[in-house]
Amino acid sequence: MRRTGAIIMAAGAAILLSAGAAFPRVIDGVVALVNEEPVTFSEVRESVSEGMGIPVGDADALLREERDPRAVLRWIEALVDSVLVRKELEKLGQSIAESEVDKAVESVRKANGMGEAQFAELLGKEGISLPAYRRRLRWQMERGAIVRARKFKEVTVTDSEVRDYFQEGGERFLVGAQVRLETLFFPIASAPSADEDAAQARIAVQQAAEAVRAGRTLPEAQALVRGAFPKVQLHDAGFVTTEDLLPELQREVHRLRAGETSSPFFTEAGAYIIRVVDRRGGAPGDFSAVKDGLTEELTDRRSEKAYSDLLSELKRSASIDVRL
Repeated sequence: MRRTGAIIMAAGAAILLSAGAAFPRVIDGVVALVNEEPVTFSEVRESVSEGMGIPVGDADALLREERDPRAVLRWIEALVDSVLVRKELEKLGQSIAESEVDKAVESVRKANGMGEAQFAELLGKEGISLPAYRRRLRWQMERGAIVRARKFKEVTVTDSEVRDYFQEGGERFLVGAQVRLETLFFPIASAPSADEDAAQARIAVQQAAEAVRAGRTLPEAQALVRGAFPKVQLHDAGFVTTEDLLPELQREVHRLRAGETSSPFFTEAGAYIIRVVDRRGGAPGDFSAVKDGLTEELTDRRSEKAYSDLLSELKRSASIDVRL
């Protein structure tokens, strides 16, 4: 992937470019070219806004003030990936139609027993609009479609493989076990997503997650973001029974082995990043009780690898110019 120059900001009048679409696109600053198709600064800004659940203005400020180019590059590369996948699906004749997205949204809404207004309100509390949710869902559907089309055999799992996976991660499924957690908590009030405090919290969550991915500890991540978001809390308590944790924490704990750290996840009270420090006690769990969930988890893991391999293949044959 070739990277040249600096991010090109709009200067004077915006440029109109058809890019083969039905309507012209407004090019306000090109940050990448993918087989000659532009990825714009505004698209990156909107992606950050939707991905982090913060207003567009805060996303703009975050991008312009970010001192680590790797953080910005990750957002750009995500959009580069989406262009590559969309074009490959078009070539295969398996593009995702809007009607398919409609059905997927309806399925999620009905599964949660909500009306349209209630569903939109719930999304708003998570800092995401319905159009943004549709785009996120479309991207998930496109990822699944490209993996099924090109790597289906590689992601199929058998019952024996799921049982082996259960035995390898046996500590995660102990019943009545105690767990010691290190927890980074970002309280987010149930206010509209435009609320400045909520936006700062979500930005702090992202920055802390980036720090952890770069090898920082949770105390180091807290120290890094505390200046911008003083309400961040670090908890390192003693052992507690897993079943006594909040349901959202239980779900993450069951995904992690000792020493592993979660990605950020959100609850009604705020956002968490947790690390399982240690486990003790407990009795072996029942395989049949977790089989379906483990089948899905193992399939997801294989899908992630297959998707990563597929992107590598697409990038080797593509012309990609990232301007950062």
